[in-house]
Amino acid sequence: MKKTLIAVSVSLSLFTTTAIAEKPTSIKNAQATDLMQVYRDSLLNDTQYKVSEANLKATEQGVRISRSSLLPQISGSATRSRNDGDRFTDVSLDGSAPGVINDVTDTTSYRIQLSQSVFDWANWIALDQASLRVRASELNHAASLQDLMSRSVQAYFNVLSAEENLATTQAELEALKKQLDLTREQYESGLANATDFLNAQANYDQSLANEVALQNSLTIAKESLRQLTSNYYVSLEGLNDQVNLSEPTPNNIDDWTRVASQENLGLKAQQMNVKVAQKEIKRNRSGHYPSLNFNVNYTDSDSDTSRNASPSINTLSDGYNAGLTLSVPIFSGFRTSAQTEQARQNYLSSSHQHEQTARKVQADVRNAFTNLQAAIASFNAYKRSLDSNQSSLEATQEGYQAGTRNIIDVLNATRSYYNARRNLTRAKYDYLNNGIKLKLAAGTLTEQDLEEINQLLLKY
Repeated sequence: MKKTLIAVSVSLSLFTTTAIAEKPTSIKNAQATDLMQVYRDSLLNDTQYKVSEANLKATEQGVRISRSSLLPQISGSATRSRNDGDRFTDVSLDGSAPGVINDVTDTTSYRIQLSQSVFDWANWIALDQASLRVRASELNHAASLQDLMSRSVQAYFNVLSAEENLATTQAELEALKKQLDLTREQYESGLANATDFLNAQANYDQSLANEVALQNSLTIAKESLRQLTSNYYVSLEGLNDQVNLSEPTPNNIDDWTRVASQENLGLKAQQMNVKVAQKEIKRNRSGHYPSLNFNVNYTDSDSDTSRNASPSINTLSDGYNAGLTLSVPIFSGFRTSAQTEQARQNYLSSSHQHEQTARKVQADVRNAFTNLQAAIASFNAYKRSLDSNQSSLEATQEGYQAGTRNIIDVLNATRSYYNARRNLTRAKYDYLNNGIKLKLAAGTLTEQDLEEINQLLLKY
């Protein structure tokens, strides 16, 4: 059956591989977990993706903040004050002897003011910049989602690969243990020399050390998967070695690099950043331009003044004033010129970063493409090598029983056979991972690609 997988036509036969968790603090479920479930768990729990999501929401508020400078600014204030003062006079008010006049004034005033920017070129440019930043953040967030897909697939297959390598080494260890026991019996009965026994022991000890290292690698792989998903899994759906790998479609590296230059999300985000930096030059240059503001103030005041024993005097007043204010910058100590030049250099820096990103994208596409082709060639070669090593091992064992081959030949043939199995496992997962990396670099990776892999995992 033909399926399209990561832009590569393949025919796969899969089987379920069991992954035993080492006493996890929490277990997702007791059944085999598929790739899409792992991806959904990553989507909910991966902190790197959550950071990207929060950054996007924060950036979106920048548009509202920039737009606020173009909208009316209304403020109000209320003031309550008392003025208590004494005045000394030579003649009192009623013509009597000099005295002291005490004035106490209580004032309550309300003030509302409105200010509207009529023309300020910097504010309009800042609004354009905020919109571009949102677009860049959206692209970066979408790129983070694609990166999460890739990391989920890689972490998933890293666990499967570690499990298969461990199972292969354990099978090798069992075979070497049988050969060691046989050689020990022959040595003790005088049918084998000490060198044969020591070689068998050395090979067994080396395989035992490899088993410890692979168990550690499996633990690390499971922990990396937990870091993404915040879950441990008892078992994962896996695939066997009955895989027919085909060349990528299109099988032309230039086509992939062309798509990447147009579709890579990180590269598109960097293009938005270049535009923001370019507009920053204009925004700072606008410091030389005049600005015009419209202002309206309304004031309502109520004052009560009492003087000695005289009746209090109440004064009410209200009114407004409106006007246009034109501000013309004349000299700012070369600040505007310096800020404009600074923005120009930042624009050059952003342009160079864009070029750097473009070159990296091209390199990532080419590396993934060539690694994908290498994985296909390696898998086919290791598959033939596995068959050859199995035949060689069987022939060597028969020769050993017939007395024409020695134990060293058997040990070497055994190690070669299991090395071929490990190489085959590595090439198989290199193929799948590099297929995902190729679409990631091209900017075309979607959940559908993961779903296609998952359907094959579930079917076989």
